[in-house]
Amino acid sequence: MASEEELWHLVEARRDDGMAAMFRIRDLEPRRDQPQIFVVELPYPITGLSRLPDAASYRRLTQFEEQWLVPACAALGWTFVAAKTEDGSFFLYLYGNANPDDLVAKISPFDGSLGFFTEHDPQWDEYAALKELVDQANAMPGEHEHEGHEHAETALPPAKKTPAKKTPAVKKKPAAKKKPAAKKKPVAKKKPAPKKKPAARAKKKSAARAKKKSR
Repeated sequence: MASEEELWHLVEARRDDGMAAMFRIRDLEPRRDQPQIFVVELPYPITGLSRLPDAASYRRLTQFEEQWLVPACAALGWTFVAAKTEDGSFFLYLYGNANPDDLVAKISPFDGSLGFFTEHDPQWDEYAALKELVDQANAMPGEHEHEGHEHAETALPPAKKTPAKKTPAVKKKPAAKKKPAAKKKPVAKKKPAPKKKPAARAKKKSAARAKKKSR
């Protein structure tokens, strides 16, 4: 997984819930010319109570690192700095200053379930948090240590568990608003019946005309 001249620290740590987490952390100076962190998540099947990988999963990780990840880093100018094994996933930490899409294009054919996360980290804060695990392990009594392996009984995570970057869910379109019911036309008002003309009044005959007729 690493060349002989490189120094890698193996650290075993435990989370607050008691679950084990294994780390491989490379010993190197932060490079300020590589301000971007990139994390690859490679899932593995959980087969035991420890939730750590079995031998076949470790072989698959070795294949991914040696045949895919390390060559891609060399070609595109990324630095592989650490690996974490925890709760069904390997997390591989890189720093660089290149287009992460080019890196994804090179390594994603290995497994369609790979996850990716990237963000700006110019001070290498994530790497510094990982290195704190090494310092804690070195400060512990010697009976917990052997060559190439440090043991740190520490609450995790001092370093973030980096989630894979997921495509945002498609938003549901709001239900179409119901059209308001057509307004009812007002009922036509009945026209009032025409007023009846008053009956013509009989004219009174004058007294003179009445006398003529009587004659």
